[in-house]
Amino acid sequence: MTVTTSANQSLQTLRGTDFKHWLTTFWLVKRKLSQQQAKYSVFKVDTDARLEQKLKHAVTAKISDQGYQLDAYDFLTADQDNGLLTIESAATDVTLIQAEIDKGTANPKVEKYEDLLDSWAMVIKLEHQDKALYAYRKIHKFTNPAKLAHVSFLQFKDQELKDLDQQEIFTIDTQVDFFSYEGTTFIANKKEFESTLNFRAGMEKNRDVVLQEFVDLNIFSDASLLKEHIGTNLNYLRKVSSIQKSGYYKDAKFLEELVKVNAQKGWGLVIENGAIVINEASIDLVLTLLNNGRLESPINHEMFDAPVKKKVT
Repeated sequence: MTVTTSANQSLQTLRGTDFKHWLTTFWLVKRKLSQQQAKYSVFKVDTDARLEQKLKHAVTAKISDQGYQLDAYDFLTADQDNGLLTIESAATDVTLIQAEIDKGTANPKVEKYEDLLDSWAMVIKLEHQDKALYAYRKIHKFTNPAKLAHVSFLQFKDQELKDLDQQEIFTIDTQVDFFSYEGTTFIANKKEFESTLNFRAGMEKNRDVVLQEFVDLNIFSDASLLKEHIGTNLNYLRKVSSIQKSGYYKDAKFLEELVKVNAQKGWGLVIENGAIVINEASIDLVLTLLNNGRLESPINHEMFDAPVKKKVT
């Protein structure tokens, strides 16, 4: 996949924006799971001027970093050093969270310390006139009451450590995992993006769809071992989701060529009555081949298994 023109334009627009007069609001996201479906609610948190500026700076600093290169989000991607992945916001739960935030004053406001606890993520919203930017950070620690019972907050003052347990302390960091603007979500931290927005559940649905299509298309003599092997393993869920997205397995000519080349190259796939026979030793190979991930260098004809690949145009 390639980065859309609108995503490039949106990022360039943001980088050229003076955010001085943009309103900054701070939101906490609560999440409940029911049958793998996430339901989100939000609390507005009032902040003082100093924190407000710190939050705004966290967002604008992430946007203005010119070292980032854009690439399209995929289930299998290379390390993200100096990269922003892009995905349409409508393909994620971002739209659900933003719809809640956009209810504005109809949402509850944090009025007591307990309202801060058990938060799933935080959102910094910057808005001006009809434009809005949402920046997200997954919250990991010090929001669960049970865990807080085993944490001591200390301050070093007057040459000694002082216990702050009697104070109502809420801890966040101001890194930005991903941000959304004009229908595009820009991902700085893929792992946290997927965790925040319940992507594993989506990949498990992809697994079930693909495995059923394997059965319907008679690609395997018995797909049950494949289902058992994939299970909930995140690495295999990524692979099978990528297979579904690429769709090579639906192409009869591709499968015909796969069988032919397997015989020529001696890759070891066992074919009976036109169907692939699965065994423990062949599962990784099968997933690689169905994603068209066994590639040959045209320079020296070395063969590589490439789970992450980028089409040359």
